[in-house]
Amino acid sequence: MGEEGRSLNILEKAIRLIPGYKGYKRKEERRDNDHLLRMMLVDRLDRVRTGVNEVVGGLRGPEALDNVGDLDRLQKCLEKLTDEIRFADRGYRGWFDMHKVQEDELDRLYEFDVALAEDIQALEEAVKALSADASARQPIAGHVSGIVSMLVAMSDKVSSRSNLMIDLEHNKPMD
Repeated sequence: MGEEGRSLNILEKAIRLIPGYKGYKRKEERRDNDHLLRMMLVDRLDRVRTGVNEVVGGLRGPEALDNVGDLDRLQKCLEKLTDEIRFADRGYRGWFDMHKVQEDELDRLYEFDVALAEDIQALEEAVKALSADASARQPIAGHVSGIVSMLVAMSDKVSSRSNLMIDLEHNKPMD
């Protein structure tokens, strides 16, 4: 009899027999949680994109013409960042790979994603300020260039995360 007075099924028996499976499962759950966090970040960026699109749609006349190029760049940077986060690696290594991603390395990936969440909060606030000034017919060029700079910095951060994943591919074999 197993846990809770019931018989163990074949999978539960196998889990108990495979050395290290519980640690592997824990790492898989952490990878899944990392993926869920990144999808939450993507959802937030999609809402930011909606806010930017509303600003673009609300501009009229010379104001629209003056800012169209910069706003287009902003939208493209935002789309690029969203895709980079959406399709970022999960730190996965198969059962039989010689190189395994360790838990401390997963912690570093998670730290990257948490820092991105903080950056996205600042981005959301910047887009709110852009929207408020656009609604009040105030100049928005400064906001737009500031937001583009934020997006470029965030994209660089995501690239750093990708570089970390490349480094993890070259870590030492497990003993």
